[in-house]
Amino acid sequence: MSPLSRRELLAAAAALAASPAGSHRGAAGEGAGQEGMVLIPAGPFTMGTAADVAAGLAREHGYHVSWFSGEVPCRESRLPAYWIDRYPVTNAQFHAFCVATGHAPRPHWHGSEPPPGTRDHPVVSVNRADCLAYAIWIGKRLPSEAEWEKAARGERGLAYPWGPEFDPQACCWGRSPGPGRPLTDPVTAHPQGASPYGVMDLVGNAAEWCADSPGPGSGIIKGGCWLTQDPLNLRPAARNMSGFDNNPLDFYGFRCAKETG
Repeated sequence: MSPLSRRELLAAAAALAASPAGSHRGAAGEGAGQEGMVLIPAGPFTMGTAADVAAGLAREHGYHVSWFSGEVPCRESRLPAYWIDRYPVTNAQFHAFCVATGHAPRPHWHGSEPPPGTRDHPVVSVNRADCLAYAIWIGKRLPSEAEWEKAARGERGLAYPWGPEFDPQACCWGRSPGPGRPLTDPVTAHPQGASPYGVMDLVGNAAEWCADSPGPGSGIIKGGCWLTQDPLNLRPAARNMSGFDNNPLDFYGFRCAKETG
């Protein structure tokens, strides 16, 4: 397969973002099914945070209540069934995409290869165009914020994927950069962090791009990351990591979704 130009990838990414059906496929995505994905059933679910709960969290953690404005109010939402990746996209998967398409390796890789021992870690330092280009190639798309949040919280709107209380062993969080210390964990390192549907690694490790935009040139990013110090900001309802589309920070990653039909 010949490498795609940046113009071709961005044009395809724009078309995908404008099409909720996400029907665009790259050659490597032809015939791709639901391998490695989890089926999220159709139906209602609880999204967001109630105003009184947000006020209580603000008092408890020393935040102004406006910190929670993006996730208030709590509401019932309804989605059709969809597939979502069980794990975030890994360095190994993104490397295969780079080899097949000529897409640029990540800036912190060792040339064209991920750092030794990190092939099963989530790919990071990706902006939204990188994520959309990969999704097109594999025949998927980015999940909407609602899809991501339902996969993480279940129908009842759990505070964390595993339950109502924070479990410090259930995710990769609270780390600081340091010589010789890995910032991320393998995506399979925290099985106790599974959501009610069995979707893994939704909290911590790498924050995840969604398809939604809060404003021009920006994207919704969910789940906190290895750098997050306060468990409050690891709640799947939180929206305070959203950033600019073209910003490939070393704690931004993603996973993909697709329709059932």
